[in-house]
Amino acid sequence: MRIVRTPSNKVEGPISDYHVLTYADSGYGPLPHYTKRRVPREQVEELVSRINQRGEAATFFPLPLSAVPRKVIWDKLHWSELRAHLADFLHVNARAFGARRILIDLQSPHGTAHVMEALRGAVEDVSPICVDEIVVVTAAELEETAAAAPAGLPREASVTEAITKDHEARGDASDGNGRTRHRAA
Repeated sequence: MRIVRTPSNKVEGPISDYHVLTYADSGYGPLPHYTKRRVPREQVEELVSRINQRGEAATFFPLPLSAVPRKVIWDKLHWSELRAHLADFLHVNARAFGARRILIDLQSPHGTAHVMEALRGAVEDVSPICVDEIVVVTAAELEETAAAAPAGLPREASVTEAITKDHEARGDASDGNGRTRHRAA
């Protein structure tokens, strides 16, 4: 089994190849990305509320999608709880889903370093886990064109330049004060 860290825009294969683990936050976390058009919003809100109130992980069965309580991600003091939730998740996957690939998307403003530490501990706690690969999602990488922008050029300038080129291609003109005048057809 291998554990890899991968930027969110570089995950290989369709999401359906994975049992996904994220955290219960329907507003700012990655969960809405995985439930969109697959689970009614009301059902998501209900399960998110239950997970966070009870402090217990849950699965969006029959989808191979599970969530841990938000507090174990947003508060690093709950590291041991996160480790226990990850171990339970690996057990549930082995018993109920049998996914050979796991995708752990616990991205938050608080980083993912404690997630890797907890994951390593959980893998030690659970044996055998019968998984070929665990992919831990990290922040998306910049596209190559954005990464290749000239050094010292502020990102806003690149965006402004791109917008200006787009307007020029459409035949719009600037009035010199940052406002665009559209040409009448």
